[in-house]
Amino acid sequence: MPQKLIETLLQQLPRYAEEEGDFYSVPRHDLIVAIAKHHAVELSVAENTVVLCERLLETLSVLNVEHLVKGEWYFVSFPAQLMATSVLTALSDHDSRFFAPNFWNTQGISNDKKDNQRDVLSFIEHARYDNHASSQAKPIRYCYVAWSIIKLDGKILFFQREDTQKRFDKSAGDYGLIGGRANQTDLSLNDKSVLLKALQSPYSELIINALSETLKRELREEAGLVFEKHYTFKLWRKLKPYQQIQGAAPNHALTEYYLEVFKIDLTLEGYLFLQQKVIVDDRLVWFSIEDMARGESTDGKIPYIRTLYDDYANDRQALASELEALPDSFVSGYKFQPTKYGVTLSIDCSKPVLAGVLGKEKPLLGLTLTERQLSVLLGLAAHLRGFEFSSVKESILFHPNGWVQVAEQSEIQSELVDLTELLKGSDLIIENYRDIVFRLSISPEIVFFDENLFSFSIHTHDLKSVQSKIPVRISRKAFITVIGVVQEKLESFKLPIEFVNKLSKLHSNTYQADNDYALKIEDAYKKGLHKEPNFIALGLRNLIRREDGNIRFVLKFITE
Repeated sequence: MPQKLIETLLQQLPRYAEEEGDFYSVPRHDLIVAIAKHHAVELSVAENTVVLCERLLETLSVLNVEHLVKGEWYFVSFPAQLMATSVLTALSDHDSRFFAPNFWNTQGISNDKKDNQRDVLSFIEHARYDNHASSQAKPIRYCYVAWSIIKLDGKILFFQREDTQKRFDKSAGDYGLIGGRANQTDLSLNDKSVLLKALQSPYSELIINALSETLKRELREEAGLVFEKHYTFKLWRKLKPYQQIQGAAPNHALTEYYLEVFKIDLTLEGYLFLQQKVIVDDRLVWFSIEDMARGESTDGKIPYIRTLYDDYANDRQALASELEALPDSFVSGYKFQPTKYGVTLSIDCSKPVLAGVLGKEKPLLGLTLTERQLSVLLGLAAHLRGFEFSSVKESILFHPNGWVQVAEQSEIQSELVDLTELLKGSDLIIENYRDIVFRLSISPEIVFFDENLFSFSIHTHDLKSVQSKIPVRISRKAFITVIGVVQEKLESFKLPIEFVNKLSKLHSNTYQADNDYALKIEDAYKKGLHKEPNFIALGLRNLIRREDGNIRFVLKFITE
């Protein structure tokens, strides 16, 4: 019956000339009466049909608004009449469709078909939004989103959005905070009607309360992190709801978003796992906080955090300040962090390990290491200092901040367990995590190496140079440890030629500790070369040392 009513309505429509612009209008009441008489139905039935069709045509903007206020139908143009006729004809004709029967299917379809769906929805939703009389179009889609903040060394972890080149405007951002939107798997609810209605309704407490489960799922899917084993979390910020015509693939409509951002605290196992995960998964990318505030990384990657900007009223410096103040997700604090203190490791087990207040180091009492134990300790210390290894044993895996992972039931594993016990109560604290991950837990900057590993060299012709500064080289020899072979390191420095000549004299002569000449050389060294980052990174305790009442240059001095 409804189709027949619309067929009659089609016959009564007003007309607009295809040429010359002639037209006439038809009163709404006449349309109602015509339908009622033709089909012998109540006026109320006919009126419902006309009113519904009128509202449909009004949303298509084919009827003149001023005439509608007067109760008349009048098309604004001939194309508008064609549009109205097309829609009403489709409604009245059982065999008519605007799309193929399977057009809106989403399972197992190609990207091209998804694009077609998206294009249609995008056009309609943009038109509805842009032409809304009060500029307050209602959303028809709702998304509940959980984001995570994983911060390490002042950087935030992002994940590359799926198919960014094709599905999104790249300028909007191609990397998002790890996380995503809630779906029905995040709630253990058997009543699908209640569940789906909540997911597709504005501000549902049921879904808001399930965002913690969304977070756990997304962290597992995008970063491989497992709750409690790898991390815990707490709410950092609940963002103001916002609206946007957006949606993955064809799910494109005016959407209202509810976002909660969670701060992630990593366990040691989670921290070590994530370090390796980032290496093998190029979808995971670190953004500096400065890059986030600017909206682009130095290599052109764009963070998709417009919602976060909006929540701070686009005060990006305020956002950056809060992120800067946020503690890192994992703080790898060392067990032994004294100040003005040093530990110097020998490469010969017959010589003691020196430790103590700088300038007053003494052999560690009661500590006797075998050659093998010293070799293990040297390997841990070298990795702690960030030295490069030319080769590493197959059973070893290096992690940041001095952590070393060993294969289970390997020889080095039992040696590290034993060495950890041996060094308990000493300054050489070794942390042991599940008998698999170890590290020398001392502030790296207080760990130094045997001066016999180092040499100081210059070219003879440079000493005769007229330049005020000449190049010198300080090298650290390669050395073998149980963990692997530490690579040779050579650093070059530009030093005043006068100072280099004084160092040469200090090396060749013996000066008492109170000698003014020697004291001035020592003072110049401590104010200059001794403080240079590249010198500190070598792991050498001192170039000049006081010993047995004398001041001496301690390295091998090579003139080439």
